[in-house]
Amino acid sequence: MKQAKIQHLKLSHFKSIDTLELRHLNDFSVFAGANGSGKSNFFDALDFVSRFMRHGITDALRWHGGFDLIHSIQENEESARRFEFEIECILPTTLENHLIDTQYQYQLIINSLDTDPEINEQLFINQEKTLIRNESLGINLPKEFNPFRERLEYSGLSAIPRLPLSALLRNISIYRIDNPFRAHDQEQSNQDASVLKSNAYNLASVLRRLEQDDNLRETILEWMETVVPSIQDIKTERQNLAKEEGRQFPAHLMSDGTIYALSLLVAVLDTPKYGLTLIEEPERGLHPQAIFELIDLIREQASHSNSIWMTTHSESVVRQLKLNELWLVDKKKGRTQMKSAAAGSLQQADLAPLGVDEAWLSNS
Repeated sequence: MKQAKIQHLKLSHFKSIDTLELRHLNDFSVFAGANGSGKSNFFDALDFVSRFMRHGITDALRWHGGFDLIHSIQENEESARRFEFEIECILPTTLENHLIDTQYQYQLIINSLDTDPEINEQLFINQEKTLIRNESLGINLPKEFNPFRERLEYSGLSAIPRLPLSALLRNISIYRIDNPFRAHDQEQSNQDASVLKSNAYNLASVLRRLEQDDNLRETILEWMETVVPSIQDIKTERQNLAKEEGRQFPAHLMSDGTIYALSLLVAVLDTPKYGLTLIEEPERGLHPQAIFELIDLIREQASHSNSIWMTTHSESVVRQLKLNELWLVDKKKGRTQMKSAAAGSLQQADLAPLGVDEAWLSNS
């Protein structure tokens, strides 16, 4: 059995999340639940960690609306002021031109979020303590790593940026493509056009970069032909994004579903070496057959180096899943809860004649 990359993930004290502890997460995982159950809050908490890794605690707080918008009103005052994150994972690491599996255990605790945040961290690599940081002792790193230089607002992992775990946490990308037609708009000149933005507004610019890679371009086109059979080519010159049955179509004349499918394909295929890709509700505006094809692609692309997780409340998505890919999300007394559909002794064969989606919809 393929070993799960992320063996343990813990998040505490963020919006509707009191404490979530998830174990043995698949590289491809889907979190299904009703609106308001806390699926987006889970992704927001992971994005908060990633922004802290990249830009520091002040930026992470500002991006998510400050302490008033991220603390849990269900918690007592002391707990609400503290954010906790833990991850234990196995990542392929290059050592002397060979890839070896390396175990990482990282813990982050940020106290006094509402006033003067205090950052505490621990990192173990193959069970050996590599980094320790707290307010009283400062930061302790092995001599071979770069000096931390008193960057008090930043994670100690910023001192070891080439570490696979550091790269993974920096490269958590969340995609919420609410209005694909905005992807037709020209992006502002001050925006970084090299990476797809969470709302896919800069899709044309990203495609201009990707079309220089013949293999990647062909892969995107092949999948677009599967999802949208009439697509013959994808071009970005003069704002034309597609050619259907011999006719050039300007971006503003392309269908909602076509642009959305193209945005999803770019998000899934254009990923860094280490990272975590988070996609909210990929089923929006797509035909069930297109969803079927996209789920297959996403499952194939997910890897130990770059997991792909999704949220959904669509039976069309759940229908394509295996039990060990599905996580059930619910909210009780204002607190988000999650459970693996494969928890306990339930097996795929036990569902017959029901499908995973029918079992989920009937609350079995």
